Order: sequence, then structure tokens, then C-alpha cells
Amino acid sequence: MVYPVEVALETDANRIADIHMAAFGTNALLRAQFPTPDVRTQLRNCIATKAAADIRDPNIAVLVVRDQDKIVSFAKWSLPVSTSETYVEAPWVWPEGTDLEVLGEWTEKMEEAQQRALGERPSYLRTARCSLSFDTVGA
Repeated sequence: MVYPVEVALETDANRIADIHMAAFGTNALLRAQFPTPDVRTQLRNCIATKAAADIRDPNIAVLVVRDQDKIVSFAKWSLPVSTSETYVEAPWVWPEGTDLEVLGEWTEKMEEAQQRALGERPSYLRTARCSLSFDTVGA
């Protein structure tokens, strides 16, 4: 069976958030950053809001894979932006109760690794990829 890859629509943001939480909701690092069930519920809403902003952003590509009409996978890339261009990505807005110290340490390590690997070169940066197994066929 062929699963089409399509550009995400803003109306896909809630499903993207559901898939993200299904993929990472039990992850130890996510649970350290977002330590309570209530904070993780709020996080899902923050992810949906950020996904919608990313879909509207011409410097970000968000793609989805559908099985019939249901999204089963998504990926997000930040597109190359020259250092001479002025560009600011829509910020994350974290839920109250987020452990900002743990989140900050993780963010710093990720940014340091990106800087070591890429320097200032404009590049495609995959920032998310999540899939759900669907009838034993993953997307």
C-alpha cells in the first residue's frame, strides 16, 4: 500500500500533537521536563499551538503521512536560513509547571551539538519525526 506524503495543513496541528505525545509521552526526559500528568496535558496543547505556527511559517516544512484520511506520521524540518537573513522562529510557550532547569540544560546541549556539527552553515535541520505503527505498517 502507498501512503501519500503531504504538506501539513493548519487543521492537522491537533493530530500532530496527539502523535507527538503518543510517541514521546512515556519518555523519561519528557517526563523530567514536564513532570506531572497535568503539565503533560497542557504540553499537548502547546505542541498543537506550535505545530500550527510552524505550518504557517515559510521557513519550516511540516509533512504528514496519511492512511486514508488519518495522519499516521509527521516530520518537521527547519529550512536553511542564511546568517545574513533576519529570521525568528515562533517561540515555544511552555506550560506552567515545566521544569525549566531540566528543559534548559537539554536545549543547551542540543544547541551546542548543532553548533559543533553545522557551525554557521545554512542547513536543513530535522527537528521532529514521529510515527505510529498502523496495522503493522509504519509510516
